[in-house]
Amino acid sequence: MNKIAVFTDRDSKLCDFFEAERFLIFERTPTGWTQTSEANFEKITPSNPALTRKNTSELLPLIEGCNVLAGGALFGIPFAVFDRAKLHIFEIGKIDTELFDGIIEDLRNASAEASAKEAIIRDTKPVETSTPGVYFLDLIALQKECPEISSKKAMMDFLSNTPFLELRLICKHIPPWIENAGAYNVQTVSSDIDGVQALITRRC
Repeated sequence: MNKIAVFTDRDSKLCDFFEAERFLIFERTPTGWTQTSEANFEKITPSNPALTRKNTSELLPLIEGCNVLAGGALFGIPFAVFDRAKLHIFEIGKIDTELFDGIIEDLRNASAEASAKEAIIRDTKPVETSTPGVYFLDLIALQKECPEISSKKAMMDFLSNTPFLELRLICKHIPPWIENAGAYNVQTVSSDIDGVQALITRRC
């Protein structure tokens, strides 16, 4: 994460990608950022889409080892090629070591947030309360944090595989797949515009 490729014109000045003819490779060392190498290439003309894709793809070995690509405007087919290569793409207005530090810090924070979210999704399930066999899940709070988590993702495995006496659920509405399953008793404890509190037990 400590190597950044910057595309520039032949004079090493920032430019839009279709004006670029050079990559400058910067690496952060214990003493700060240093330009470690540069690589020249022929300017890519946005004419034939297939040729543009091919010519852009052929540039990837020049920036191998970098996971950040920075420069002026980058869009269309070249953007897609670099994005597919899993490069983080930044539009910058100057070549500046503090700016490079900011990019790396942003990526680290984003990675930490993604890891935390993955952990939430992976560990999603009702939790047992202080009363053995009684579980609790605030589905509203969970989906606010991770909107991509469905009620089935949060509860289906639990309901199918966990011996429980009671599930105390807070949700916007009772999921129809639970009500219609025929395997559970669903009792609404309270209901208002903010959501529903329900008790779910297995039918004997």
